[in-house]
Amino acid sequence: MPGRVSDAPFVGRAQQLTQMAARLGRATRSEPQIIVVDGPAGMGKTSLVRRFLADAEPGHRVLWASGEEFEMQLPYAVVAQLLTHPSQAQGESVERPGRATWPGPILPDPVEAGAVLLDVIGRSQGPSPLIMVVDDMHWADTPSLHTITFALRRLRVDNVLAVLVVRDTTDPRLPQGLRRIMHDDSTLALTLKGLSVADVHALNCAVGPARLPRRALSRLHAHTQGNPLHTKALLQQCAPSVLGTHHAQLPAPRGYERIIVARLDECSPPTRRLVNAVSVLGTSSALHTAARVGTVPDALEALSEAMRRDLLEEATHGGVPNVAFAHPLVRAAVYQAMEPALRSRLHHAAASIVTEPQMVLQHRVWAAAGPDPDLARDLSAYAAGRSRAGAWSAAASASLASARLSPKEAERTRRTLKAVEYLLLAGDISQAAEMEPTLRAMPTSPQRHYVLGHLALTTGRLDDARQELDACWESCDPATEPETVRCATEQMAWLCLIEGDGNGIVQWARRGLALPPGHRPSFLRDSLAIGLAITGRHEESVHSVGHLSDAGPPRPRHELEGLLARGMLRLWNGDLGAARHDLKQAFDAHRRDGLPYAALVALGFLTDAEYRSGRWDDAIAHGTQAVSLAEDTDQVSILAVVHAFAALPLAGRGEYQAAEEHADAAAEHARVLSDVNDLALAHTAHALIRTAQGDHEQVVTLLRPLTSAEIVHRDGLDETGIIPWRALLVESLVRTGHPEEAEELLADYELRAAQRQRWLDLAAACRCRGLLEASRGHAKEAERAFRQGLDHSDGGEACWEQALLHLSYGTFLRRAGRRSEAVVQLETAWQTFDRLRAMPYLERCRTELGGCGRTTTKARAARHPVLTAQELTVTRLAVRGLTNRQIARELMLSVKTVEYHLGNAYAKLGINSRMGLVAALEPK
Repeated sequence: MPGRVSDAPFVGRAQQLTQMAARLGRATRSEPQIIVVDGPAGMGKTSLVRRFLADAEPGHRVLWASGEEFEMQLPYAVVAQLLTHPSQAQGESVERPGRATWPGPILPDPVEAGAVLLDVIGRSQGPSPLIMVVDDMHWADTPSLHTITFALRRLRVDNVLAVLVVRDTTDPRLPQGLRRIMHDDSTLALTLKGLSVADVHALNCAVGPARLPRRALSRLHAHTQGNPLHTKALLQQCAPSVLGTHHAQLPAPRGYERIIVARLDECSPPTRRLVNAVSVLGTSSALHTAARVGTVPDALEALSEAMRRDLLEEATHGGVPNVAFAHPLVRAAVYQAMEPALRSRLHHAAASIVTEPQMVLQHRVWAAAGPDPDLARDLSAYAAGRSRAGAWSAAASASLASARLSPKEAERTRRTLKAVEYLLLAGDISQAAEMEPTLRAMPTSPQRHYVLGHLALTTGRLDDARQELDACWESCDPATEPETVRCATEQMAWLCLIEGDGNGIVQWARRGLALPPGHRPSFLRDSLAIGLAITGRHEESVHSVGHLSDAGPPRPRHELEGLLARGMLRLWNGDLGAARHDLKQAFDAHRRDGLPYAALVALGFLTDAEYRSGRWDDAIAHGTQAVSLAEDTDQVSILAVVHAFAALPLAGRGEYQAAEEHADAAAEHARVLSDVNDLALAHTAHALIRTAQGDHEQVVTLLRPLTSAEIVHRDGLDETGIIPWRALLVESLVRTGHPEEAEELLADYELRAAQRQRWLDLAAACRCRGLLEASRGHAKEAERAFRQGLDHSDGGEACWEQALLHLSYGTFLRRAGRRSEAVVQLETAWQTFDRLRAMPYLERCRTELGGCGRTTTKARAARHPVLTAQELTVTRLAVRGLTNRQIARELMLSVKTVEYHLGNAYAKLGINSRMGLVAALEPK
């Protein structure tokens, strides 16, 4: 009931209202604001928000959603309210993009759901700020929590005020990303405590039958600890003599249920049936549905009486008469006070009336008096179906309910274990971790070992993961479900991948692939291809993904499995265009109905492919998105990789602070996992920053440890093309006067690059050879190396390494006194650096050109050097003809943010419409 202020008086909270009004003013200036209101039940959190909305100036649009205890396991139930809620200002429903009927598990991916929510938020904004309220977030379903987190993190310049209402901001059910938002310094946190004695006096004047003396008010305040709901209930229920007599014992606040029940008992039988029916359906429902459940012929008459008793409130939802409790505690009191037999009958009636399949099952669960094998079987089948659709949260809740209703211990155990696996796949890591003690109390079994190993691996406890997964494999027998064995081998292969054990990856992947196909997407074929690649078996690796087609997006599951690995192989081999295509397809496919962590791996390596290709706007956008998604979904094992890749283009552009933050985060996550390959990737990111800054001594310090025998022979590190640390280290060794050490490392690099025939590494090795020979004074050998490098570059598409070659060769020619030849190379490099806005390298190029007597260039980007990366990304998509909404969906931003970036770009380029973008951005 957004914005509706009940007839009950509102007292106190003046300071909080003032703070909220100030934040609303900032939102008016396109500074998106977040307010968190927390406090125990009955503390007046919802009343505060309603009063704030009522006091706000008219014209604000309001999106209101509320968590519901009965709908905690209904995927996207809360988001559905935000997408369909009527606007307070305009009195019309916000149009929702074409989707199936909500609520329900129709958007198994919070990223896509978040994009839809962002679209609605963008279109709901007007001259006045949009106010988005999410009440009772502690009862919100997990997919909605992830979706809301995703949307909130992407509000940049929107005139939006988000108000989040929750009992405890440290609730482990809340995603870590959401908790970070709630505790961020920019978030206004309002923790509501009890009313003051003066507030209790004001409440007494408003609702009490008589004014109490101050001593009685102080006593009442101490008794209720200022809880507004309990204080009001006692003022209304108790006679002044009871509250004012020193020796009388005040009713306990926990007796609030008795107060509500007494109020209900005074109602007529039809009204009691209506109130009881609404309590069974939740805190609110459609009036006609509640009337059918409670067999109330004259629902309006019954509702009128319930409203007079302050039990129910009237509202509308989508034009349909709705009814709701005045407060969730009222509903809880009514529901708990009902006789169990009546409660069960009403749930049975609701199950025959509601249409959502999951809610039908849920009402059957609440109606059950004890173990019910038929219902448990139906729930288990529903969970299996939802898992095949990738709706992991719905599968988890159904499987948990199935376990509770299973009469046999073996079934309870099996279904509980399956539920925890589904929670892990849903990204609900906190809830899964809370169940670990329950799992450890279960009898030992292969499935138990597998789930505990999966949980340990997901939370970064690699030793525990190996112990449990080893135990799973060793305890398997012919009676073990093949699905359990297959999933355990998949997790073991993933563990070996994290540890850089290529032979282990291959061994476990082959074991898993030898088993019958499973019921969900698998990472086994990808693991096999990656394991073969990092152990030097390139041809076998390519053959292992030979079943994949190059025509169109993958559709059957067998065309999804292995696609990510093929994209990575193509990246490492320098087939950059094909790599970008595969990795983008793999990201989209896994995000749609695959594995969440595989989708993020694909997005991370897509960032790397775009960095190497010289598509830095795309790389920055996708790197930022990968980090955000990994954090939003608590994918701990992937954070080091995506942070490291996100740092690369930022380092090249000289955006050192942002690059350092990513590289530091990558190193920290790698240390937590004790992952040598991830740590090498983090050090490489740091080294790229130092290279851009010209600090070659620090590059040597960072990368020299990777040459130790203990580390260099780890699978992945000694393979060319995967982590590009060798070229960085050789260059820095040359520039810091260590030619012998550089020679030894370079010779090995040249040999490996030649064996693999990877043109990118061959080109980089030639550039390093040219630098080394030039430092030795071997001009002919140096020039030969630079020219060979450019010949290798001609075999692939234009890329970042090619620009570095032109710069190095041009610098060599200029210092050899061959200025006219140097200018050709340097201006070629300049054009790429200019296009990429690679400022540190532009400065070096400018210095070298100055040494050649050139002070001007034909630089294209000099016409728009002030555009930021985000502005360039947005304008590039606009030039392609995409609408603002399409750009917003593509970049996972709000429409308002897109409009802001376009407006800034227009101003900087001196244009006033899209018509001028093509002329302003395309090369002359």
